[in-house]
Amino acid sequence: MYRNQCKPLIKNPNPLDSDMLRESIHLFLDGYRFGVADLNDFSSISMRLLRDHAADPSIEVVWFHSAVTFLTAKFAAQLPLKRVRLAEDIFQRLVSSTDVCGALKRIAVLAPIVYLLTDLVVEKRHLELEGHVQGFLERVVAYVGICFIDASKREESEDYGLSGLGSCFMETIRAWMVDKIGIDHEEVCLKAFFPIVSDEVRSGMVKMGCGVGYVAGVVMCEALMLKLYFKFGSVTSRVELQKDVHDLAVQTMNGFRNIFFFDILFRVLLEPVLPVTHLLNSDDACLLQKVLHDAVMMMDFSFLNPQTGIQIPGDWLKDLSVKWLFVADNAISSVRKDGDQAKAISYVNAFSESCITSRLIEWITNHIGIEGKVFEPDFPNPVAFIMTLVISSSEWMLHAEEQGAKMFECEISKRLAKEVVHRSNLDDCEFEMADVAETEYLADDIMINATATDGSRKRKEGAKDDHKNQCKLVKY
Repeated sequence: MYRNQCKPLIKNPNPLDSDMLRESIHLFLDGYRFGVADLNDFSSISMRLLRDHAADPSIEVVWFHSAVTFLTAKFAAQLPLKRVRLAEDIFQRLVSSTDVCGALKRIAVLAPIVYLLTDLVVEKRHLELEGHVQGFLERVVAYVGICFIDASKREESEDYGLSGLGSCFMETIRAWMVDKIGIDHEEVCLKAFFPIVSDEVRSGMVKMGCGVGYVAGVVMCEALMLKLYFKFGSVTSRVELQKDVHDLAVQTMNGFRNIFFFDILFRVLLEPVLPVTHLLNSDDACLLQKVLHDAVMMMDFSFLNPQTGIQIPGDWLKDLSVKWLFVADNAISSVRKDGDQAKAISYVNAFSESCITSRLIEWITNHIGIEGKVFEPDFPNPVAFIMTLVISSSEWMLHAEEQGAKMFECEISKRLAKEVVHRSNLDDCEFEMADVAETEYLADDIMINATATDGSRKRKEGAKDDHKNQCKLVKY
């Protein structure tokens, strides 16, 4: 998870409440493992915890109660259709338990439902079951859209996920996974509970400061992937299939117009392959990736503009914008490899005109802090923009970092920035990626030292000079 999300104050649950919840979960886990037949006592405990926090229940309390309810009824719901009905009942309980909460919490709390839906999809053996699962998923996706509509009608002051995940986050997931193997291993447990996102996304959940909005983004991204998956079961031509999947992707994304959703989706798209290999074959997974690239490139991101009245923390928007640069680069490179020059040009134009690109320039300008200096890059394509950021670091970025602002904040952005530099064919400059263990920053933070053609290295002390690095950027 990107660290900028931790900069605003995270409103963590009361420690005393967390201790009581943790003790209850541990008793439940031990009882279940040792074969306690009657779980009614745990149902009473979890219900009491939920009632004590009815005004604004934490995700952990709601998840624990729903896990106990599900596992208590699971033994009587062995038939596939009964399992669907049980999942629908849990869904209704989650909805009613968080009806008074904000949109992001109402969405984030649905993570167990997406887990159950994925489990049913993977294990489906009957054609009639698929229709029930797909219909249930449609209701879940529709509910997510309703959450945002309700928030707008209420003129809800969204806290952008600043309600922190408590210290019992992993324990509540283990309560859901208690009948699975390997739940004591954090990575195994998270992968089982959130199977349709990348390892990088899952690792962000357990870092200090992870907010409710982050989990809501994961829920929306997984719901999108599941919804698109069902399109691949239809008997149609590849051309028709691609159009149908594309139309559905655009429709669903327009209903999920939220910074956390796109942050998670961008992270997933920046992985070499989509995390759907357990659902789709390689050809279908490649088609899905192509469709998602096209959908995000042509997406209208105007909801991120300040004119909409939604005030998004600047550093969060910057992190999203940086990921957008790399997603756009991947999308353009992909269609170029396919020989589709017309689409490549349309993607470059969409990139240049996107408000995300404009917001990133705005963030950079605001963080230069040098009187009279305005960041006005020539960005004909994402690689040119990224390289401009890298080159310019010798002047404005170092000044910004002295104030605690970093351009390539999250791990995936740092890694991809290095890859772009290494693969770019620069005629007039060389760039060296160096770790800076001697600074206050992490040892693997990016420091880029521009080297002139005569081999002399530009020093950090000279960053305030008016001299500009002369570079020819690779063209698409």
